Amino acid sequence: MATLRLALAQMNAVVGGFAQNVETLGRFRAQGALVGADLVLTPELSLMGYPPEDLLLKEGFIEASAQALFDLSKSDNVPPILVGTVMPDGTNGVTLAPSSDGRDAVRTADDEEHRSHVANVLVALGDAGVVATATKRLLPNYDVFDERRYFHPGIGPQTIVNVRGIAVGLLVCEDVWTSHGPAAELAAQGATLLVVANASPYARGRREEREAMLRERAVETNCPIAYVNLVGGQDELVFDGQSMAVNAKGEVIARASAFSEELLVCELEARESTVGVPLETLYARSESKARASHVNHLEEPLDEVHEIYEALVMGTRDYLRKNGFREAILAVSGGVDSSLVAAIAVDAVGARAVRGFSMPSRYSSEGSEEDARELAARLDIDVTTLPIEDEHAVFTSSLADVLLGGPVGLTDENLQSRIRAVLMMAISNATGAIVLTTGNKSEMAVGYSTLYGDSAGGFAVIKDVPKTLVYQLCHYRNALARRVGDPEPIPLSVLEKPPSAELRPGQRDDQSLPPYEVLDPLLELYVEEDATAEEIIALGYDRALVTRITLLVDRSEYKRRQMPPGVRISKKAFGRDRRMPITNAFHPED
Repeated sequence: MATLRLALAQMNAVVGGFAQNVETLGRFRAQGALVGADLVLTPELSLMGYPPEDLLLKEGFIEASAQALFDLSKSDNVPPILVGTVMPDGTNGVTLAPSSDGRDAVRTADDEEHRSHVANVLVALGDAGVVATATKRLLPNYDVFDERRYFHPGIGPQTIVNVRGIAVGLLVCEDVWTSHGPAAELAAQGATLLVVANASPYARGRREEREAMLRERAVETNCPIAYVNLVGGQDELVFDGQSMAVNAKGEVIARASAFSEELLVCELEARESTVGVPLETLYARSESKARASHVNHLEEPLDEVHEIYEALVMGTRDYLRKNGFREAILAVSGGVDSSLVAAIAVDAVGARAVRGFSMPSRYSSEGSEEDARELAARLDIDVTTLPIEDEHAVFTSSLADVLLGGPVGLTDENLQSRIRAVLMMAISNATGAIVLTTGNKSEMAVGYSTLYGDSAGGFAVIKDVPKTLVYQLCHYRNALARRVGDPEPIPLSVLEKPPSAELRPGQRDDQSLPPYEVLDPLLELYVEEDATAEEIIALGYDRALVTRITLLVDRSEYKRRQMPPGVRISKKAFGRDRRMPITNAFHPED
């Protein structure tokens, strides 16, 4: 048996940020040299970020990716590197060459014929540039994935490179998930070690699924497997990293941390072989670094609530950072949702970059106003009070004749919410700060929100978080503060009082909705598991309740379509995952 030292570059790529990504890849490659790595493995589409979506339809984007690949190849005394990128069809034998206008680029013999057709590839770079190219075989087209829109699947022999006498089979993400698929084919062709470049988005329970799959695939192929994953936020998606390596028995022998960049250095034993394209460089690994203490580090997994909290923090931080927002503002009502969003925002970008606004109406309780001030003090954020009573009176007077006496009932409740939204968006316009909305998944599911009111803003931090989970996350954040000796950020009174929008006297959420302990499991069945109403009723739920709630979900699609993006933490979030028509007459439970 031979040993190969791999450096798994768990990186935070920027979609379309070629210069930043080349710099990051170069940094990881240099770090790989410092730890004596034989090979550096990077995530899927690491050169351009994932998912690039319709940028792939722009010719200039493909040309920029080719230039970036050439820029990355110009390195000395560093290990060979496997880079995720795209290439035109017919990538076998692709070489680096200068273009006719003097710019360096990637060219193929049939470049002109295939300019609009690209494949998702993993490129092996050595001293001479591109040594080999592996094309993704299986293109996912479910959940958040839409790869058949952009890529052509790989065909023909798969790619094996030989590094220090080990035959390394190259795979891209989905290719490793199928039994008797590309991984098994590589093993049959002589690969003795498999490496997988991934851009696998976070969802609850995903790490356990990955590890179970890798265990199955390692046993099937009798090969150790190195799995590197992207980390960072991209629009609604957040990538958790948690890169890992398993031995041929499927046992996890190395695991990177969650939600942070890291170079995971692992040593894998594999059978020696002469199979594969030699991946040779002038770089020589320093044998003195062969037993560094950080090799095969095994990070302990986070528990589920901790993992979700970190996903929300990273998703929020990267959305603001990558889109150029320096500050965030939000309405703090003294309720549990705005309290959680404020805590996440502070953990994401720091207290000095977060500002709260309390906007009481005649119906706001004194306790809620005090809770908002206390929350701000504990988080050390500035809070400004902007009473909306005068604006409310003006709107009421203006609408008196049109609405025959003025707005009443639900109209008046929504009017208050929209006044607050106008103030928040005005402050956003004047300061350049992004408005963070505070609605949760339970409310969005049933339409318990005000269009152009509390739903108005730039980023919906807890859009995919059910109300019951909101409370769990608040308790987690308070417990975290206790462990490090800090004051609990979320006052106990916020967690103990009944949830209420406080838009009418004595209002409580349970006057309009069933208790969240009942509602959230029902919504999970209907929204995330696609159970029918009859299937839910068969589980013991009341027929009238199920009919009412499922109709509310169906009829609120027009609202959800107008909501801002937010962090995805479930396997079916509103937005990319669940694509329902707004105009929809299919209601079998009517």
